[in-house]
Amino acid sequence: MSLRKSIWLLLLLCCSFVAAENVEHTNVLKAKFGGAYQLDMYLSPLAYTGFQIGLGNEWWQPFRQDTRLGRTGRLAHWAHVGRVDAYGYRVTSSARSNRIDGLEVCGGWGAFYAWQWCDRRLKLVLGPYLEGGFTVREISSNVNKPVSLDLAIDLMAMSGLSWSFYGKKTSYRINYQIRTNLLGMDFMPDYWQSYYELSRDASGSARCSGHWNHHTVKHELTMDMQFPHSTWRVGVEHQYVDYGTPDMRFVRNHACLVVGCIWKYRIKPNERL
Repeated sequence: MSLRKSIWLLLLLCCSFVAAENVEHTNVLKAKFGGAYQLDMYLSPLAYTGFQIGLGNEWWQPFRQDTRLGRTGRLAHWAHVGRVDAYGYRVTSSARSNRIDGLEVCGGWGAFYAWQWCDRRLKLVLGPYLEGGFTVREISSNVNKPVSLDLAIDLMAMSGLSWSFYGKKTSYRINYQIRTNLLGMDFMPDYWQSYYELSRDASGSARCSGHWNHHTVKHELTMDMQFPHSTWRVGVEHQYVDYGTPDMRFVRNHACLVVGCIWKYRIKPNERL
């Protein structure tokens, strides 16, 4: 098959998929601000504390209902979620003699089954979640060890519980969600010992990771508030990451306040502008 025919076939498949998408999407755009605890034994043997600030986006939607799977011929109680988060943080030592600046970017996708009771006001979700991300950190006053970084990808277990209640012209929902890693892979460079080794390629090794050597827990407690013309989310998020080797340990313990806006939309490609 020629390259031109391959491109046309790919475009046709993409257009067919988009044309079939007419399910309702829920999008949540969030701003975050909070505290950070950092331990990076490569950069410093001391613990550092400070603040973090970031943005996050997540989108929820059910699977297409014409899928011929399940006992009823549809994925009636299955849905999926995607997330992208990025934030920076600055932490300082207890003596205020040094600081570490960090940047973390992570994203993931998961599918879940939803059990619903009490006229769908009480909902329990459970399913797998795949997440990947990287972190880079820089210490301010040590030129021999200027940068620390790592990458990881994890298959996680995802669960959540929500309860909805209603007012006269408003509605509210309380959510609790938790994700923890089961099995994955992480990569840590073989860190250089002097500034002059930066001119060489930074080698490293990938290893199988799990609770025995890379422990990750991310959870959040939020409240959604729907008013006549807007919907908002407020709450708290917390992540705890502990990994490394017996002689080099890394810990991130971050908690933040979350403020976000929520909107729903449908994709109708056959509708004229």
